[in-house]
Amino acid sequence: MFNPQPLQRRLQLAGSFLILALLIEALTVLWTRPVAFVVFVGLSGVLFAGGIILYLYSLVSFKGASSKQ
Repeated sequence: MFNPQPLQRRLQLAGSFLILALLIEALTVLWTRPVAFVVFVGLSGVLFAGGIILYLYSLVSFKGASSKQ
């Protein structure tokens, strides 16, 4: 039928980016220095954007089973 492995791997990677971004955000909430905001916005923002873009790209570029036989 079709091989879901590449799609699953991309979705796992996108999910890992999002989880890592959430963990960084949770740590920066506990951090009381001004640089915490830079880490919060910079690093976790990049990871969030990367995870969302990778997720959407994975869904759009996936070629499943064709309807023609």
